[in-house]
Amino acid sequence: MNSYKCGACDESLSDGAHCTICNQELHFHCAGITEAGYRKLGDRRLTWRCSKCKISNASQPPSSPRIEPESLNLKEIRAIAQKLAPLETLRHEITELRSEFADLKSSLSETNTEIKEFNGKIKEIEARLLQVEKVVEQVDLIHARLDKLEEGNNTKEQWTRMNNIEIKGLPQNNHENLFDIIGKIGAKISYPVSKAQINFITRVPSREKDHTKPIIVCFLNLNVKEGFIAAARLTVKTAPLTTGQSDLPGNQRIFINDHLTLHNKALLSKTKKMAAEMDFRYVWVKHSKIHARKTEISPTIVLKNEKDLIKIK
Repeated sequence: MNSYKCGACDESLSDGAHCTICNQELHFHCAGITEAGYRKLGDRRLTWRCSKCKISNASQPPSSPRIEPESLNLKEIRAIAQKLAPLETLRHEITELRSEFADLKSSLSETNTEIKEFNGKIKEIEARLLQVEKVVEQVDLIHARLDKLEEGNNTKEQWTRMNNIEIKGLPQNNHENLFDIIGKIGAKISYPVSKAQINFITRVPSREKDHTKPIIVCFLNLNVKEGFIAAARLTVKTAPLTTGQSDLPGNQRIFINDHLTLHNKALLSKTKKMAAEMDFRYVWVKHSKIHARKTEISPTIVLKNEKDLIKIK
């Protein structure tokens, strides 16, 4: 290892700071710098000056044409600093973008959570809709079954009334003899009946406004019942059937028809109303069934339930 003398204290040294102006080696403490500080200078050691050279350089006139390496390096640094100045603005913009991105990320996270919750609710609603659809299907099946049962019950009930006729318009008397009344009506329509042909005869409550109870006559034979109604209808074609004409008190009109169930009575009323709207000329009951026909040559329509009303639209 080379041995030098310190340019400040003239003592020997093996390592120290090197002045690039006077070209002398100096102890670190003589140079006024620590060894660690000198080592950290890196490439700047190539332009390092001792304190004497710094003072000598500072006393030189400004017009000196000499350009110090440090001055040149400072200009370069300033030029670089000017070029890097926009980077500060860019750094600020990047910081704002990062902040906005963080906010957006947080917002998206919240939105994703809301979307997941919304999807969960949709799935729950869809599941409920499936249940409702199944219930609706079951309800439809139940309604169809009930309609079928009601139609079956109505058919059975009407069948029990097949031999019955219903007489309306006869005023009620506490001392009346219903067998005598039916006999007088039979004589008027030229279709006499005896007690032996009648199973029972009675008055039943009425839902009509006048509260006059109609008379129900149950014949033992269906043919007798049908013949009695046919004779009554044939009679009224010439003149209305009244109590006075039948040797009965008053002068009220008498109506003789099949003894229909409540369901069939309601259906007959709706049929007559619909037929009037659609210009159907004929609506009648035969064998306890409702019939309709638009003209004399039109086909006959049989109505069993309200769904059949569409046939006369």
